This record gives sequence, C-alpha cells and structure tokens, in this order.
Amino acid sequence: MTFSPNLEAGLSYRRSSIQEASPAGLVVILYDLLIADLQAATAAMRDGRMEDRCARLKHGLLVLQVLESSLDLEHGGETALILSRFYAYLRNQMLTAHYQRDPRILEEAIARVLDVREAWRVADLKSKPDAGTPLVVESVAAAASALENVGWSA
Repeated sequence: MTFSPNLEAGLSYRRSSIQEASPAGLVVILYDLLIADLQAATAAMRDGRMEDRCARLKHGLLVLQVLESSLDLEHGGETALILSRFYAYLRNQMLTAHYQRDPRILEEAIARVLDVREAWRVADLKSKPDAGTPLVVESVAAAASALENVGWSA
C-alpha cells in the first residue's frame, strides 16, 4: 500500500516518538489519542455525524482499555486504584454522552483528561536523564494527585 508523502512523514514521526518515549511518555501519547478521540466525537455529535461519533468513541474506549490494562493493581497501591476508578468514570461518561447525545458530558471528560495528562507530562519531564530519575511511583502519584486537584474523587 502506498501512502502520500505527508502521511508517510506523519507515520514516521509518530513511530519515532513512540519508540523513543519513556514509560510516562507513552502514557502521555495514549492520553493525547484519547483527547483527540473525545474532541472528534464531540464535534461529530454536534454536527449530527453519527457514524463518526461512534467510530471515535469506540477508538477512545480502546485507548482507555490500554490505559487500564497498564495498571498494576496488585502492586500499584492506592494510586493504581484511583486511576482505575478514574478510567471507569471516563468510560461511564463516554457511554452516557453517546446514549444521551450530549457533547457537554464529553467536554467535561476532556477537561479532566487534560488535567491528568498534564501531570503525566510533568512526570515524564522529571524522568528525563538530565532531570534525575524519580521513582515510577512518584510519577504515577503525580497523575493521581491531579485528579484530586481537579475536584474528582474516587
């Protein structure tokens, strides 16, 4: 299959970003995908494009599943439990928005995801070699504390 040069360049850049990402950086990439899916689903919902809305929400649910499957509930302590509950909350919001056809529900979810994504981005920056290497627990705890800072509770 042949792709356009722009698409090839984009795929190459994304592939390189993924290969070079730290564990926290991979989580940021997943959050970026989830945010893009939620934003596209919101736009499709507002424009009455049911097929696009369904496709983007389905992809978003798959991304959410990847995030959930990366949690270590046995060893991750309270932070892993908080993130697990957050992901369950997001799934519920996505399904509720889909059935009620209410883009405002997705917009609220996007705001929450953006806050947690920012915490992961900061954790990723702190894990760079020139910034010292914090414990993984500290990185995950930063993301979990962002949930508390935005008024969400498990």
